[in-house]
This record gives sequence, C-alpha cells and structure tokens, in this order.
Amino acid sequence: MSNEEQIIGMLQTIMKKQDDQGRTLDEHSGILKEHSAILNEHSAILKEHSAILKEHSAILKEHSAILKEHSAILKEHSATLEKHGSLLEKQRQTLENHSSQLEEHKQLLTALISGQEYLKAELDGFKISTAKEFGVLKSEVNTIAINQEILRNDTWTNKVDIQRIKKTMGMA
Repeated sequence: MSNEEQIIGMLQTIMKKQDDQGRTLDEHSGILKEHSAILNEHSAILKEHSAILKEHSAILKEHSAILKEHSAILKEHSATLEKHGSLLEKQRQTLENHSSQLEEHKQLLTALISGQEYLKAELDGFKISTAKEFGVLKSEVNTIAINQEILRNDTWTNKVDIQRIKKTMGMA
C-alpha cells in the first residue's frame, strides 16, 4: 500500500470517527435537551417549594414568638406554683401541729370524762350513803324527839309531883 492509500485509509477512519462522534454528539444533544427540560420542570417545582418554605418559615417565626410568650407565661406560672407549694407545705405542717394538739386534747378530754364519770359514780354512791345515813339520823332524831317529849312530860310530871310534895310538906 502506498502512502496515498494509507492517508486515504486514515482519512476515511478519521471521517468515520467524526461521523460516529457527530452521531454521539447528536444523541448527547438530545439527551441534554431532555435533561434541560427536566431541569426546567424541577426548577419550577423548586420555585414553588421555595415559596412554600418561605410561607412555612414565616409561620415558624410566628409560632416561635408565640412559644417564647408561652415560655414566659409558663415561667410565671411555675414561680406561682412554687409559691403555692411552699404555702401548702406550711399549711400541711400547721395541720400536722393541729392534729397532734387535737390528739393531746382528745386524750385530756377522755381522761377528764373518765375522771368525771368516776367522780359522778362516787357522788352517786355518796348520795346514796348520805340518804341512808340521813334516813337513819332522821329516825334517830324522831326517836330523840319522842324521847325528849317523853322526858319533858316526865320532867313536868316530876315537877308537878315535887311541887305537891313541897306543898304537902309545907315547903312551898
């Protein structure tokens, strides 16, 4: 083969490669156009999503502000609850003190009541014994009164007799 033939063969090979590359470029160009269309669609979608994200960001900012307000309110409520808790603790201690005092008073009242019942029983016994003794004394007083009456009558009779005897003897 001659040089010319070799050069022509090489040129043909180069042209064939150029044709192949041209077809490949055409294919790639078509693919790039498809990808460009897809990227344009995605770009539109991204723009919509960006707008939605901006709206959501604004809503989140509003909610963040609301949460900050609520946090401050919760701190106030927490402080109030702590105050109430300490007050309740003080009241619980006061109630415990009152409970122990009431228990002491209950014991004292129970002792007083039982002592009172004992004294009442003794007083009732005393009344009964006093009534019996009074009955006996009344009976004795009646007996003494009767005896005194008899003694008075006897004394009167004796005086009358003594006066008669004195008159009879001339002593009077």
